[in-house]
Amino acid sequence: MESGGPSVSVVMPVFNSDRWLTQAIESIQAQSLSNFELIIVDDGSTDGTSQIAAAAAHQDSRIRNVGQDHHGIASALNRGISLARAPIVARMDGDDIAAPDRLQTQLAFLSAHARVAAVGSWAYLVDERGNEIGRRTPAAESKALQDQLPKQNPFIHSSMMLRIDAFRSVGGYRPVLDGAEDYDLWLRMSERAELANIPQFLLSYRSHPRSPNAAAARRQLLSARLARLAAAARRESRPDIVETLEAPLDLAVLQSREELRATADLYQLLGRPADGHFALQSLRTFGRAGLDHAERRAAQFWLKELLAKQTSWFTQSVTLFWLLRLHPPRGLLLIWSALRGR
Repeated sequence: MESGGPSVSVVMPVFNSDRWLTQAIESIQAQSLSNFELIIVDDGSTDGTSQIAAAAAHQDSRIRNVGQDHHGIASALNRGISLARAPIVARMDGDDIAAPDRLQTQLAFLSAHARVAAVGSWAYLVDERGNEIGRRTPAAESKALQDQLPKQNPFIHSSMMLRIDAFRSVGGYRPVLDGAEDYDLWLRMSERAELANIPQFLLSYRSHPRSPNAAAARRQLLSARLARLAAAARRESRPDIVETLEAPLDLAVLQSREELRATADLYQLLGRPADGHFALQSLRTFGRAGLDHAERRAAQFWLKELLAKQTSWFTQSVTLFWLLRLHPPRGLLLIWSALRGR
């Protein structure tokens, strides 16, 4: 470490990441920019993660290993960034791989663009063995990012580099929005500064083959919706609704709030078994919720299960109507799949 301190603090929250953690760490150690510190925050792992992190810290003075009980990624990130000594923080996950020039490229971009508070990049999608299976190329043009951000998250979280002052000025990550803590942060930071993506592949993003947990997927959608609602409230000079919520999110609490009732109804519905008793409720709920792209997809898969299980002609009619209305091309594919499997 140079006497003046690191130029970049890389913060890596990890939880049961022992399979790929060594490769992730080595990709940071191999950076063309050597004046960095790597802060690994072990969020209560139960596998060999803590041993790998401790060994790396013992061998390389630029690496610090911090442990805590399992509180989730937002808590781990806030902890790691609170320890950062550099004015710039780079995100990194314990199963991803940074390109050798990632830190240098992003740091140069922030140095040349004083109005940008955070910058991400494109990413290769890789499988368990590191083989490329796809690419993620989010918008890089400023106008496109401004248009997309209120509707969806156009940034790859583990590719981001941000100014620590800008991060602290908005209060950091909000753990109540577990699963969309990054989207909420970008929305709040964008109200004070510009955000950007570099159209270069500076990260290899690990795509896991195992099926996602359905409850976690719904929670992520719910958190993203609340982040959007909070941003809309701030734009209209109304109170930020997220400030009044506590973790973990409680649907009963949301149901008691008039402005959040449609949101609570939607996620209560998506968490129920798909059966005909909820056909009319789905008609009302989907109609008033104002679904975004990810929510429409989740709703259509719920309706596909409903179509595959029920026999009532009325329920069939309602289900077919909403499958086609929410997204016609995908709806046709799901209808064919549901009817074929009956």
